[in-house]
Amino acid sequence: MRQLVLARSTSLLELGLRRVAGGVRALARRLPRGAAFAAALVLAPVAPCSAEAELRVVATLPDLYVLTRAVAGTAATVGLVARFGQNPHDMEVRPSHMLLVRRADALVRNGLEEDSWIDVIVRGSNNPKAQRGSPNVIDASLGVEILKVPTGRVDRSLGDVHSTGNPHYTLDPGNLPTVTRNIAAGLARVAPEHTRAFEANREALLEKVAEVDRRWRTLLAPFRGARIVSHHDSWPYMFRAFGFVEGGIIEDRPGIPPSPQHLAGLVRRMRDEKAMVILLENWYAPDAANLVARETGAKVLAVPQTPGAVKGTDDYVAHLDYILTAIADALR
Repeated sequence: MRQLVLARSTSLLELGLRRVAGGVRALARRLPRGAAFAAALVLAPVAPCSAEAELRVVATLPDLYVLTRAVAGTAATVGLVARFGQNPHDMEVRPSHMLLVRRADALVRNGLEEDSWIDVIVRGSNNPKAQRGSPNVIDASLGVEILKVPTGRVDRSLGDVHSTGNPHYTLDPGNLPTVTRNIAAGLARVAPEHTRAFEANREALLEKVAEVDRRWRTLLAPFRGARIVSHHDSWPYMFRAFGFVEGGIIEDRPGIPPSPQHLAGLVRRMRDEKAMVILLENWYAPDAANLVARETGAKVLAVPQTPGAVKGTDDYVAHLDYILTAIADALR
């Protein structure tokens, strides 16, 4: 009799929970889109908290994704917020991003405002593990020597200026020991049982990059000191790493179309300094770069600024190899 009563009570409880859930779903259908999604998050299943649960890591940007995937190996699944080939400055926050972050055990972020939209996503995800200050949040930039930190007042009139410095630090292979150390240490905080695996994976990646870096330097040695113009200020770390000189930037303010006066001054400078290559991040329109090229005789080189934007470049070495080989070919 007691078992019958317990079974009936459990059955009634399950029925009540189903009715509550059904009521919330019905309410969600009548709410505006944002509010409906918030209600959906309340109902979204949360991954079980057990030693056997799969470690879920989310990276904000493709460069951090490929590095995190290499360090994590088979010990974790790694998700990506910004798509391959997507300009992070044009990021549109979607409910799917919030669901992705909601399920994350760790979040790897750029740390220099290249992915500032992640704060909105984290708030919408309602995941305390992904909040700023959580030990599960990994700032990949810690300890990196940051270039082009602006001085003086910074506001929107200056365009999409990064007040904490240029965020494209992974384009210098010399920064990888620091960046991957941050990632490995952060993953080890979340899953200490995999610490040795993370460090072994990290060392394997660094050895691979060091080996190919020697080939890159040999390839580019004849072109040290070459002046290269860029559309957006994406390349200072790469220029420093391989001995190139910044020959100018087509944007006079980041994210804002250049003025005719700025382009005229850039053309004069390129002629004087013999800058013959323009790097165009392939998510930008080529109009201004093509105009400058016609006036100077320079070559426009459309390249992916992040991994995965071109087929076959979805790991760190393949991506940088694609860019550096293209530059060497253009400078010959």
